[in-house]
Order: sequence, then C-alpha cells, then structure tokens
Amino acid sequence: MHTRVEPHLGAVAARRLEARRIVTHFQPIFSVRRRLVVGLEALSRGVDLGGELIAPASLFKSALAEGRSEAVESACRESAVRTFAQLPARLDDVLLFLNLDVAASASPDAAAAELQALVYGAGLQPCQVAVEFLEARFDDPSQFAALAAALRRLGFLMALDDVGAGHSNLDRIPLFRPDILKIDRSLVADVHSDFYKQETLKSLVGLSRRIGALVIAEGIETEAEAVTVLELGCDLLQGYFLAKPQPAEAFSAAAAGPHGMSVVDTLARSFRSRMVGEIHDRRQAYRRLNGLLGRVLGELTGRSQAELHEVLARAVDEDPRIECLYVLDAAGLQITETICNEAMARRPGGAMFRPAPLGTDHSLKEYFYVLVDVELPRYTTDPYVSLASGHLCRTISTCFQDGADGCTYVLCADVRA
Repeated sequence: MHTRVEPHLGAVAARRLEARRIVTHFQPIFSVRRRLVVGLEALSRGVDLGGELIAPASLFKSALAEGRSEAVESACRESAVRTFAQLPARLDDVLLFLNLDVAASASPDAAAAELQALVYGAGLQPCQVAVEFLEARFDDPSQFAALAAALRRLGFLMALDDVGAGHSNLDRIPLFRPDILKIDRSLVADVHSDFYKQETLKSLVGLSRRIGALVIAEGIETEAEAVTVLELGCDLLQGYFLAKPQPAEAFSAAAAGPHGMSVVDTLARSFRSRMVGEIHDRRQAYRRLNGLLGRVLGELTGRSQAELHEVLARAVDEDPRIECLYVLDAAGLQITETICNEAMARRPGGAMFRPAPLGTDHSLKEYFYVLVDVELPRYTTDPYVSLASGHLCRTISTCFQDGADGCTYVLCADVRA
C-alpha cells in the first residue's frame, strides 16, 4: 500500500494512525481496446495535522522505525476497501487492486482470513479484489506460496507487481500462479525506442498467454509508450498519461474521470491508425518481395547448377530486406555459396556469425524439412537469429527444378524480420 509521511512526522505517526488520518485515492486501470476502466488501484496517502496530503513512502519509513509497519499496512487496507465500497458509482465489474505486504503477515491463513473478513464487512466479495504482491518483499518462498494459495481458495484474484524490475524473479511465477502480471515501469519507459525492452516485454506477454494471465503495463507516461505496449500485446494500461490518482469523489458513473476516458478514446484511434498503417506497409513490402522471389524462381527453373550463382548474385541487391540467397539440393546440402546483400551489416561475433559455406548441411532446418516432407509450395519460418548476419530474420524457402535432369532444389531467402 503506497502511503507516505514526511520523515520528521514519525513521532506523530501512531496518533495519526489511531485517528485514521489516512485517505485513499484511486488510479484507473484501462482496457483501451474495450474503451473502459476495468480496475482501480488503491493508493493511500497520509494526512498531516493541517489536513494536507503527505508523500506516500515516508509513512512506512516512520512506521518501520517505530515498529508499527503491520498496523500501518492494516489501516491502509481498511481505508482502501472501505473507500472503494462507498464509491457512489462503483460498478460490480470494476476490480479493486489492493497492495499486500506479505512480510508484515505472520501467518498466511490468518492474513487471508483477515482480508476476507475486511472485504465481506464492507459489502464486497473476494472476486472483486485483485491482491497485488510486490515482488521485492518476498524472502520466504514457502510463505509466499502459502499466502497466494490461501487467498486463491477464498476467491481473490492474484496480481504479481513489479514484473521485470531489477529484483524480479521469474521462478516466483509458478509459485504464485498469478491471474495478472503488472509490468514494471523500468521496462515500459521509452519502450517505443528500445528493441531489447520490446522483445523482453513481448516474451512476458507470450508467457502470460500460455499461463492464462492478463498483462498490465504500468507507469505509462507518453502516447508512444502506450501505443507500443498495445502493439506488443499488453491487455491493460495504467499511468499518468491516462489518468493520475484521484480522490474517490472524482469518479463518475463510468468509474473514471472524464480526462482519462478522453485520453483513452484518442489513444484507441491512434493505435488503430498505426496498426492499419503498419499492416498496409508490410503488405506492400511482402508484395514487392514475393514478386522478386517469383521472378528469381522463374530464372532458376530450367537452369543448370553452374548457372545458379549468377542468378542469385543479380537478385540479392534488389530488395533491402533480403540479407542473403542460397540454394539447397534434395538432401538439404547447400550447392551454392551464400550470396549476401552487399549493404548488409554483420553483427560482430567472429566465427559465430558468418555466411554458411558451400556444402553446409541444412537438412535439420525447418525451412528445409517442413517444406520438403510436408510438400508445401512455400514455407516461412518464425523470426530467429541468423548465423549469417547475427540479425533477426525469417527464411522463405521454395522448391524448383533444374533444366538438365529435373532434380528438385530449394531456394532459400533470409529476410530481415
């Protein structure tokens, strides 16, 4: 629970707690594709003696120094649940996202039962609450797994927070079996311009799909970040770009302030426009590429083996997406040199990344055995790291026959992914 008090106020933290001088604001979590709010994350603030809100991290620092961490956590949870239940426009399909510090709980079963009682007492059901576990706070995996299991049995949803942060450990995912993965801001920041962040986020989204979890990208601060995480497959978005934390009275019948929904509508249009544009550009590029490969196949068909190199050398520089061309025989052995695009920059790596020489055996490569054994007219691989260049590429393979004895050969084109 994110609650703050200035360090010099630590001496009055206990009195403030007893007086329940804690208020809860909510930050919406949006589904841009559905144009609605699916959740509200509870964010607690301290209130000083003059009624002013106090920065969240300091209350816990003061409470920790006084040995009152568990009491402060409990007060924050009570405020969050009570305030959420009293929202004038609370909808049954909007989730409360509630932070839980497992380190402050001595017994997993007792902590789960206490939270259940709190939720029931406010007139809510456990299925309306997603419990956020902060990954940084788990030192005992058995306690972590036991608390998650106890909460799951009671009907709470499980959300794993700060996934992708420096301290996060993927081995906690099978222990926790989360319903929701919240991607940390460290992966989201400038993701639109960082290839490695994009691939890492894409992998986490793929993992979430396989285990049946939703993905929330949190800390969205720009439209470019928002559009990119949507393109990479994130289900839900949260951050200042969409809506800042707001007091309970700011929420309308749609459970979000008007600013948030206006931004979501604009973002939805931008995302759709970008995706349509990218699909159009890819279709045009593949159309040009397919036209070129079709012409190359026409020139290769009927040629003798000695003439193949000349045809590949003329064609390889005609499309900047082509990294290299080569031909295999019916056994998967390479019968031409790897003809590389002269403009292709190779990744440093010495013996690791270099074009395959004449005679290389490709028989266990899927672009060969799937094409030949399944008798497909053409096969395109998923992206992989090319050993010729070190870049991500796809291989497009197609069969053709020579003119001398009708032998079958395979044209392979490595294309930048």
